[in-house]
Amino acid sequence: MAKRKNVIKEAIKKAVISFKNPNYRQKIKYFNFFRTLTAILIALVITFVILLFVSKEPFSAITALLFSPFKSKFWIGEILRASVPLVFAGVAASIMLKCGQFNMIGEGSFYLGGFVAALIAIYLPVSSFLAIVIACLAAIVVTIIFGFIPAILKAKLNVNEFVVSLMLNFIMLWVGMFFLQNYFRDEASGDIATRLIPDENRLGILLKGTYLSTGILIALIIVILSTIFLYKTKYGYTIRITGNNKNFAKFSGLSAMSAIIYSQVIGSAIAGLGGAVEILGGIDGRFSWKALPGYGFDGFIVAILASNNPLLTPLAALFLAYLRTGATLMSLQTDVASELIQIIQAIIIIIVAGQAFMARYKNKIFKNAEETVLKSSSEGQ
Repeated sequence: MAKRKNVIKEAIKKAVISFKNPNYRQKIKYFNFFRTLTAILIALVITFVILLFVSKEPFSAITALLFSPFKSKFWIGEILRASVPLVFAGVAASIMLKCGQFNMIGEGSFYLGGFVAALIAIYLPVSSFLAIVIACLAAIVVTIIFGFIPAILKAKLNVNEFVVSLMLNFIMLWVGMFFLQNYFRDEASGDIATRLIPDENRLGILLKGTYLSTGILIALIIVILSTIFLYKTKYGYTIRITGNNKNFAKFSGLSAMSAIIYSQVIGSAIAGLGGAVEILGGIDGRFSWKALPGYGFDGFIVAILASNNPLLTPLAALFLAYLRTGATLMSLQTDVASELIQIIQAIIIIIVAGQAFMARYKNKIFKNAEETVLKSSSEGQ
């Protein structure tokens, strides 16, 4: 028994030395970046091959996909605008995945956060900046409450968070739809939608000649705060350790249960804020979502591309928004349907998420890095 404890302590010691060492962490970052970049390139090559068979003008289609989004200020603005909800969703997913929690609540939180924010902005008897702040805070509070449900069930009863959050998404959707149709629907709109949000209670346009709102600034602030939280605070450290190895976190005296709870709750809150920003800065000027918006699922694509690092989510979100904008223009200018971009996304995710992809190379560089770290540590002692 004593021998087993010594083995465990030695393993923990080695893991802590490796985890805290900058050289080891940098090797991991470089590998994840290289693997993601390789997956993207493979996906694009496969896409180009597909275009050769499905299009009569394959080279025109490729040109439209890759270069058309940069031909005008408007379309550049569209890339930036489309990336905003993806940043929120990506950060939310990254924090939960960092803790090893595959929670899909971002989908429902986006929907409910947008709905609550719209109601506050329309009916609260205040205007301008204060109304926007209160609307965003209300969206956060409501989605925090819902976020506790799968978090508590996972932490206390070990109920699968994926299943709970997936079902909870539809509860959030139909609760919102019930109130929208029966109490807050604007009959004059001819649609299932709220009244128009007053202009003074909406986020302003940041770039003239486009629909890009100041919501992108809020998204960047969330990226910075989330990065500081994950990498510069005790709570963020606990989340990362728990995600790497829950048992290791327990042996180290960290509260894995707390990490499981607040990683999911924070993720839900960020997604809720993303929904609020999307509606308050949206083109429609009212809430009219009759289905889940899909951003929660997109968040996992962004998180995987960003290696679950909030600081990299803007780049991943911009890349995804660029591909989607390019696909839209490609479908308008050529004979290729924009749905082709779904194939690119699927290929990238399958390759990056596949544990076997570049596994031999991964094991080799990690082993070399760990040996170097442990050697330098023993020499220091």
